[in-house]
Amino acid sequence: MLRILTILLLLCLPVLSSCQQESTAKPVIVTTIKPVQALAYAVAGGVNSPLEVRQLLPDGASPHHYSLKPSDMRTLGSALAVFRIGSGLETFLDKPLASLDPHTLIVTLTDTPGIQHLPARSPHKHDAEETASEHEQHTAGDAAPTEDLHLWLNPQNAIAMSHEIARVLAQVDPDHKADYARNTSKLVERILATDEHIRQQLEPLRKRPYLSFHDAWQHFDTHYGLNFAGAVTLDASRLPGARHVQDIRHIVEQKQAICLFQEPQFSPSLIKTLMEGSTIRIGELDPLGMKLPLDENTYTNLMQAAADNFERCLR
Repeated sequence: MLRILTILLLLCLPVLSSCQQESTAKPVIVTTIKPVQALAYAVAGGVNSPLEVRQLLPDGASPHHYSLKPSDMRTLGSALAVFRIGSGLETFLDKPLASLDPHTLIVTLTDTPGIQHLPARSPHKHDAEETASEHEQHTAGDAAPTEDLHLWLNPQNAIAMSHEIARVLAQVDPDHKADYARNTSKLVERILATDEHIRQQLEPLRKRPYLSFHDAWQHFDTHYGLNFAGAVTLDASRLPGARHVQDIRHIVEQKQAICLFQEPQFSPSLIKTLMEGSTIRIGELDPLGMKLPLDENTYTNLMQAAADNFERCLR
């Protein structure tokens, strides 16, 4: 009899252990992209947070093209709140979010009070050699975005989003409301200090024109007064056709652009083809901070890394 009881106890131990782990698991908050996770992680308190802040999109994935996996749906289903920039950026989330439990808070940060909105920049005019059929191909499909949703690249927007994140975290976890407010104050202080440093750093470079592969930097270059000359593609889901290569080279010559910035998710070989025979410098910018480790300083490190890369290429 004693032997039977011992066997039953041993069989029950894994179940008890599993139940104990579930009971001590932290409540889950889901963010879509690294910059949003960086802000939420800092507001929540970093490694000492009473919440688990998960990033939905893996580093290296583009919010313009991502397809959810079954594990992603389970992550969304476990969340108390989901933070995203907006439907125009993470379009793939519209239907999945509609199917979540109605008690899950869906926070669209583009609706945050105090956000500085900018309309999407118009593409440069292509030369007359573009045929009618090519024009139809470029204008077919989804309508062009009406707003530039790379909001986090303006530090004032990041501050507004941080306050909104703190408000929501206090709503889902009122016991730690004072902690979230204190963490937010510290984060805002770091953002303001970094903002002032970047402004002084980039001031001598304001008149030097630059090109980007993907027009993700309007909120940054508008805030710091940099000279944007044009983009290889303003729609990250479409790559430039062969007839546009010459047009892009013409912009380089006409605007006397000093630097062309590529992004890590796009093929360097395409940049090389576009700029063959040109003396323009090639830099790299990462609006998502894909290579940065996650800590309380990830957002300010993202902004400072961008400023350093602008300075290196334009100086």
